[in-house]
Amino acid sequence: MAKLYPLFVGSASFFLSYYVRLSWTILSVYMPFKPTVAQEGFAFAIFFVGYVIVQIPSGFISDRYSGGIVISLSLIGLAVSAIMSALSPDIEWEYVSSLIMGLTAGWVYPASINVMNHYYRENRSVYIGYYSIAWPLAIVLSGFMLPYLALKIGWQWGYYSSAIASIVIAIMAFSLKTEHSGYSIDPSLIKNRDVLLLSFGGFLFFISYWSLTLYAYKYFVSIGISPVISGFVFSSMAITGLFSTSLSGYIISRIGTKNAVVISLVAYGIIILAFSFIRNAVLLIVISLVMGFFRFIITPGNSGLSIEIGRERAGSVSGIANMFWQSSGIVGPIVSSALILDVGFRNLWIVLAIMVFLSTFLYRGIATSFHTTAHHGDIPQK
Repeated sequence: MAKLYPLFVGSASFFLSYYVRLSWTILSVYMPFKPTVAQEGFAFAIFFVGYVIVQIPSGFISDRYSGGIVISLSLIGLAVSAIMSALSPDIEWEYVSSLIMGLTAGWVYPASINVMNHYYRENRSVYIGYYSIAWPLAIVLSGFMLPYLALKIGWQWGYYSSAIASIVIAIMAFSLKTEHSGYSIDPSLIKNRDVLLLSFGGFLFFISYWSLTLYAYKYFVSIGISPVISGFVFSSMAITGLFSTSLSGYIISRIGTKNAVVISLVAYGIIILAFSFIRNAVLLIVISLVMGFFRFIITPGNSGLSIEIGRERAGSVSGIANMFWQSSGIVGPIVSSALILDVGFRNLWIVLAIMVFLSTFLYRGIATSFHTTAHHGDIPQK
């Protein structure tokens, strides 16, 4: 059990940093001040302004200091911001809460990646797959739990429950260690070709990802699907990801990290395109299940590529790349809300699919390969 403790705490911290931001996409529907589409997009974008600001410093700091302490302090701040959101009397208050939430959540990913890199050097890609289950699990639980909490107890408890969980994991994370690289802050890493390709390829993918995540639930409700069933369709976008994420390490060990990501991106783009033409709830559930399988191979694939490119400076590389990836959360909601108002959801899904297809060309240009992965010990040698 001791061997799995860092995995559980690292994954749980990653889960909470994502789950809390997802809460807005569902709980905003139940808030008494009824934010508009534009206000929803702006609040989501403000979160990512804060998140992006801390990405590069969080990466460098997690390389130099204890990743467990970084995670603990981040989760304590996340708990405070969640309580602030629960107390929001109006949209202006929520804007401030979202900014603070982004500023605190942004430290978790680089630090938790360093924790994984420190404790799981053997079969790393397999453990990264287990770690990344947090991503689809956050979507599944938010789709099932948040509508229920909002309807039965009150929307505020969606945030209160997250705050309690954040405090618990913060206490558990404090003792986790990471390597101290001994390197000083080196912004020149941002000029590395593979870092740039990973950063901009992920930027295009995540514009599509965050836009879909933010507006999918509202889209399902808008086409006449009940709020509860819409929550189930929303969760279906990640249910199969629980399996594909856990299997991703084995898939990557067979075909390589980059190949797994590129294949999954192509399939993901095709399925987003299908959203433009399907309005039946049952069919939407089916294609959402297929989407989730491929979507959540990309997540551990991105983490794996960050480690392969960065090696002992994985925290720095993941921080730089994640700064670009999460910048999409600023751009995506604003652009998408404008597209929804001007041309509707159907054309939005088409634009997002095109962005995903374009991202595959950037990922293909990354120099790391199956042979590189095997060489660095992620795959047991026979």
